[in-house]
Amino acid sequence: MKYLNYNIIPEAIAILIISRSLDGNLAQSCLLLLIYAVAIRLIWQSVIIVHGLGHTIAIAASDRELSAINLINILEHQSIADILSSLLPCHPIFIPAISPRPQPYLKLGKPHHIKTKALGGIVLNLLVAACCSYSHSWFAQALIVANLLIALSSLSDMKAFITGVADYLYCGNFGLIAQRQPDDGNQLLPDRMLKIALQMGRETEVRGEQAGGGLVIGKNGNSAVFVGKKIVNRKRGNLTQSLEAAFAPIRHQAIAVGVKPVESSAIGVWHYRYATSGTAPSVLETHWHEWIGARNQEVWQFTGREWICEVKNVHHRITHNGDFNSWQIFNRQIDSITLGLWLERVLHTPNATQGDSPKIAGMMNLLVTQGRWYSSVRLAYQQVIATAIEDAFDGQKPTTNALNTAPSRDKLNTWAQICDRVFIEELANLKRSNSSKLDPASLKFSASLQQNLIRALKSHNSTLGWSQLHLTTFVQFALQTFFDNDLYRATQIFISRARGSFGLVTTSTLEEAELVLCARGQPITVGFNWSEGYMVYASEPAAIDRILLNKQESFRLDLDREGGEVAKVSAKNLTVYSLMQQRELQVLELQDRWISMQDHPHLDRLKPREIGRDPIANDINSIPRVLHEIKTDWENPTSLNRRSANYLVYLLVEKVQRFEKRQRLMFKAGLLSKIRKMPAVDLLITGEENSLWLGEKFAQDLRVVFPFLNIVTVSANQILQQLNRSFSQLNLGQDSLVLAITQSGQTFSTVQAIDVFDHLSSQGIIGELFILTGELSSFINSTQGNGGLTTITHSSFLDNKHNRALDSRYRIFVNGSGRRTAEPSTVAVAAAGQTLTELLFYLAKQMRHKFPHSAPLGMTLTTESLMVLGMMKEDFINKNVLQIIGTNAKGEPIKSAIAQTLMQSGRHWANHVTETPVAWAIHALYIVMSVGWVIPFGHTLPVVKTLLGLLFNLLNLPTDLIQFLAPLITCADIAVYIFGAWLWTLAIRYFQGRQLLARTGQRTLIIGDVSWVNQLLQAYVSKLFSLSYGIATIEVHSANPQDHLLHAFGHRIVRGTLIWLGIPDGRRSQQQQEAENAVIMTGKQANGVKNLKIGAEIIALGNDPQIAHQGFSQAVVLNSNNDAIYFRNAAVAEQKEQIEELRESCFGSWERLLAGYVFFGALAKKVAAFPLLKYEYWKSQSRTKVMTTASPVGGFDLNQLNKARSPEKTSLSKYIKHNTN
Repeated sequence: MKYLNYNIIPEAIAILIISRSLDGNLAQSCLLLLIYAVAIRLIWQSVIIVHGLGHTIAIAASDRELSAINLINILEHQSIADILSSLLPCHPIFIPAISPRPQPYLKLGKPHHIKTKALGGIVLNLLVAACCSYSHSWFAQALIVANLLIALSSLSDMKAFITGVADYLYCGNFGLIAQRQPDDGNQLLPDRMLKIALQMGRETEVRGEQAGGGLVIGKNGNSAVFVGKKIVNRKRGNLTQSLEAAFAPIRHQAIAVGVKPVESSAIGVWHYRYATSGTAPSVLETHWHEWIGARNQEVWQFTGREWICEVKNVHHRITHNGDFNSWQIFNRQIDSITLGLWLERVLHTPNATQGDSPKIAGMMNLLVTQGRWYSSVRLAYQQVIATAIEDAFDGQKPTTNALNTAPSRDKLNTWAQICDRVFIEELANLKRSNSSKLDPASLKFSASLQQNLIRALKSHNSTLGWSQLHLTTFVQFALQTFFDNDLYRATQIFISRARGSFGLVTTSTLEEAELVLCARGQPITVGFNWSEGYMVYASEPAAIDRILLNKQESFRLDLDREGGEVAKVSAKNLTVYSLMQQRELQVLELQDRWISMQDHPHLDRLKPREIGRDPIANDINSIPRVLHEIKTDWENPTSLNRRSANYLVYLLVEKVQRFEKRQRLMFKAGLLSKIRKMPAVDLLITGEENSLWLGEKFAQDLRVVFPFLNIVTVSANQILQQLNRSFSQLNLGQDSLVLAITQSGQTFSTVQAIDVFDHLSSQGIIGELFILTGELSSFINSTQGNGGLTTITHSSFLDNKHNRALDSRYRIFVNGSGRRTAEPSTVAVAAAGQTLTELLFYLAKQMRHKFPHSAPLGMTLTTESLMVLGMMKEDFINKNVLQIIGTNAKGEPIKSAIAQTLMQSGRHWANHVTETPVAWAIHALYIVMSVGWVIPFGHTLPVVKTLLGLLFNLLNLPTDLIQFLAPLITCADIAVYIFGAWLWTLAIRYFQGRQLLARTGQRTLIIGDVSWVNQLLQAYVSKLFSLSYGIATIEVHSANPQDHLLHAFGHRIVRGTLIWLGIPDGRRSQQQQEAENAVIMTGKQANGVKNLKIGAEIIALGNDPQIAHQGFSQAVVLNSNNDAIYFRNAAVAEQKEQIEELRESCFGSWERLLAGYVFFGALAKKVAAFPLLKYEYWKSQSRTKVMTTASPVGGFDLNQLNKARSPEKTSLSKYIKHNTN
């Protein structure tokens, strides 16, 4: 039998037992062997059943379902026949970790309390072992050992307990409103809507996964109530799964106590959080937020042409993405911390939260007053009678300990009762005299009601100190808020006075079928599926696209986050209020902003997120396909990229013509030497992290091709800081162009900079703004309120209808990588880089075509040289990339020795990372076996003593010698117990063929290559290990070996330091030869730092075969192309240095970067798959793939810019006059 060695383990144990009592009777011995073997098998299977019973009880208790206790679950899906068969000697039997048989399993039931369910089997095994410890019989001892072994070997249970995730035991907003359907039953959140919510949640995870909350609205009697749940996500947990696992039981419990769904519609509100206000993740600080809990209050409503007063549950909650800095009251801005102290006094409700968003919830409690006199007079007092915030603090500076001198609850109740009595009397009088004036619009301005309220309040002693003007204004304001301040109006008031960035959702039990959404400085996208009767909203536009794409009668609208908009939404209706215009927008005004999700001409650009079990491998394997698609797209003259590039060429041609004209004038004036350099920037490139580093690399390439271009690369955060200080620091003029790079289209600082530059461009203060993005769906296209993809055909971003001399003015480049799940970026970086390379070559070709006999912007490359660069690009995409990645342009695997070498080498380095847990596990097993041996056999089993005892018996050495050596043997065993982990480490290294005497513990990785490559790789590798366990991880650094690597890390190199060294190909030019020599020298110097003849382990990577002979630990030589074909033309050979400089930047360094992706991806994948230490290596703890809030610089307020535009116009114009090219 193939697996006979596993199946005879019980028989082998039986032989060991009976060997101690053999008496020469063969028949008796065989019978004992049979009995012991069957008994051991019976004990083993009994213990497995006990394990299954423990899980079953835990599942039944956690899910509160007795039906879970059944024979199938107890036997863990094993058949009775298989169990009985396993009792027979030498028959197959399940043994954890080593048995080839299918592993017993049982379903977890409901997806919550996973850790409790996972521990159920282990706990019951340990309880049985503890009970058996009171007996000293052979059978009891065998039960103890079997239970302990099953408990210790339950790997799937331990994994589920550690991660909290298993199917079997082995800062964004989003939400929806849906019309209820007959088959929705009594569910508060129907299954069809839950499916949509989970899809949107998975798309929103890129905004943060630290914590999250969700709520729905139900009916308890006649009152609407919130049913919600908030959680803090586990470090390695999935927020969408974990939140729903916690939220589902809450909804079920609510139904059990009598909460029913709202008849007309179902509302769901969710929020995923990444802490931006300095507060650590906690349930208290997690959204949703409320300031005052649910309470019953009398609420007046005008229904059916009459006023009705009912006692209702009043409860307001908010979710917020962004930052709340301050709110204007008493003619000054009050910061959010002080505002919180003030709200505690005014609302007479303390609040323990520290963040800024809860203060918005408090403001909703203050501002939502419609139909409630108590809230109306409270707000009226603060707006009319109080003169400063200090009035609520006994005239002192706002502090926690200051006396509360805001109007008391009793006083507010008294005023409310007076108003209520007068209001009732007024209604009675109008019913008798003129019932047509009962509507709110008439009552709000009723002179009779106003005078009666003034008279009634004036006669009360609490208002004796008020002037007649104050009293009149107080009544007028109270009336206005009583009739107008619903949730929609309150949100408008709040946001109009607030400073910060807001993606805000407000909801109230008083409006059970509607939500209010607000976008200002943060995105909110709304989508409607008219045919199925539901509305969805999200901070992440891709979440809307995921739900509505290609569905009939489905449309999307992006709220104007630049000017600010407040929207009131229901399942089928939308009302939008413009903060900039201070009015509601008409239906026709919104018509052009709607995006059809079924027949929009650019829907093919909306690529759904690619989902796979291994997003990193999926992204890497798709690189050849994506690069091929980019090349094909740039060959299409009608593509969006080509049209945008044509517009950029047009602007550069204009710049050259102006420059040459000024050159001729200055030549005539004898001032030719002063032409260059002018202070104004020709091209400003901005972005963050990967986008910025690619921008810096692109700027370097542009300078090689166009030396006269004044190109500056600045991070978006630095731009925001400079804008807040002085615009002139940027040295931008009317001819200055801006290129903003943002893969997601939602990086906060980059988007804020885009808003500013778009505004300045529209005012003629700077030139054009261009954008490179990976996701055309992103809200970045709605900067002028034209709404997402609508800008492709309607906005000034892509088509300027005012200048008909041009065929088009497209200004967006799309790299085609689409939406990616993995945080460590690979294909998105490759796509952006290739798009910039295509743009570079296209600009060069077109400029050479426009100026065939001159040197535009200092360009010297000839048409022939550009053709050679094109050939190099073709070889790079069609040959080199495929060999490095190991897939073809269709994404299909191919045979590639380079790809295999890279992956094998990466897995080899993974052994460095996992050796500590392997050694620890071996040593732990050794201790368990050697010490645990005492349970069945009465003595320990120390390894040195046992091995030497066998050796001495074999050699028949005298007993006296054994006794003489006993102390030394004992000391040796003690040493094994103490230093065993290190000894096992040496053994592991020996069998794996690795350095024996390298330092143990965490390894340090140093990535050495040109700056932009080492920065990209460091970010990539550090993210790959962001969720790794401390016992199996690496420390990542990077530096440029042509510059400062040795200066920064020469003193930190120790035995076993890992160095990844990217080496340029020195065969190609003198400049590249000098670069290669510098890198090799750095590598050799690092290799010379040794102790015990052991130093750093260096892997060299490059195209030059000579690197394999430089004494490094390993050299990976990438394929080289036939240079003789490239430089057959003598004219081209004259420009070889310049061509090779571009070749290294555009292709050679990219090959090393892609090789690094494959190598470190394989390394991290092996580490992430280590048993009990598994993690999802494609994401981080906070899951912030995109920084969508201030990080760290706050946004630039365009409204403030508009206010300051008039006085600044002169100075800006003066600056421009002296700084144009």
